[in-house]
Amino acid sequence: MPVYQQINEKMLQVQLAGEQVFARKGAMVAYQGEVHFSRSFLAGQGVQSLAMRAATGEGYALMAATGSGSVYYACAGLFVTIIPVRGETLYVESDNLLAFDARLTAGTMFLGNQGGVQGVLRGAVSGQGLFTSTLQGTGEVAILSDGNAIGLPVTPDAPVCVDPQAYLGHTGQLASAIVTDLNWKSFVGQASGESYQVKFTGQGTVYIQASER
Repeated sequence: MPVYQQINEKMLQVQLAGEQVFARKGAMVAYQGEVHFSRSFLAGQGVQSLAMRAATGEGYALMAATGSGSVYYACAGLFVTIIPVRGETLYVESDNLLAFDARLTAGTMFLGNQGGVQGVLRGAVSGQGLFTSTLQGTGEVAILSDGNAIGLPVTPDAPVCVDPQAYLGHTGQLASAIVTDLNWKSFVGQASGESYQVKFTGQGTVYIQASER
C-alpha cells in the first residue's frame, strides 16, 4: 500500500510500490523512481458524480501517479495533514483536498442530505458550494489548511460549533445545522448582522483550520 510521510509541515511524500495515488493538479513538486503521470477526471467517481460537479462548478482536476518510487506534493505553502480513513467516510471540501490513493472511493455529496435545509444553508454561508467531496474505504487522505489542522472530537454530550470558513471536513455519524449568534463576533467588529456557526452533533471528528469569516 502507498506510504504517506510528511517531510515537513508543508510537504508530503508518498512512496509507491506499484500502486496509484491521486492528487490535485499542479501539486507534484518532485519525484524519484519509475513513476508515470496522467490526468484523471473520475478518480473512482461515477458518471453521475462527475455530472453533478460540472453542473455546480465543483469540478476538481486530479493527476494520477502510478508506478514505483517517491512522489512529493505541496501547494501554495499551505500546511499538510494526513488523515487515516478506516472503513468510514471522510467528508472534505474540494479546495482542501491534496492527495489520496486508489484504495478509497471518491464521490460527491449534496449537503442538503445532511440536516435537510440546514445542510444547504451551511454550503451557502461558507461560500464553498452545496456539494462536498467524499472519500470512503480504508486508506490515507492528505488535506491542505491555513496553519496546522486539528481534529475536534464530537460526542452526543459535547457538540462542536465551527465557523464555516474554518471547516475542513469531518468523519463519523454527524449531523450539521446552522445556528446564529448575534454577539459571537460583534465584540471584535467582525460581524455585520447575524454571525453564523455550523453546529455538529453526534459521534465523530470535525477538522478545522486557522481561518475565519
